Amino acid sequence: MRKRNHVIPVRLNARELRYLDEQAAKSGFPREEYLRTLIMGGEVKAKPCEHHADLLRKTAGLCNNANQLAHVANASGAASQESVREMTRIAREVWQLLKEEW
Repeated sequence: MRKRNHVIPVRLNARELRYLDEQAAKSGFPREEYLRTLIMGGEVKAKPCEHHADLLRKTAGLCNNANQLAHVANASGAASQESVREMTRIAREVWQLLKEEW
C-alpha cells in the first residue's frame, strides 16, 4: 500500500515548469520530493558539486592528522597545552564550516 495516497494535480505554464525543473535539478531531488520538501517548510539547497565530497574527505584527513600530531606533541612536551587546544579548535571549526557550507 502506498504511503502517499493523495494526488494533487497542479497546472503550470511553460515558464513555471521550466523553473520547477531547474530548481529540482539543482537540488538533486526529483520534482515530487522537491515540492514535498518545500511544502513541509524544509530548506532546499543546491546539490554539492562532485569535487566537494573529495574536499570533505581530504579536510577530514587533515583534521585527523593535526589531532594526532597534537596528541604526540602534547605527550612529548614539545607543545604547550594551549597550542594543542588552539590547533584542535581550528581543525574542528574548519570541519564544521565545510560540513555546513558544502
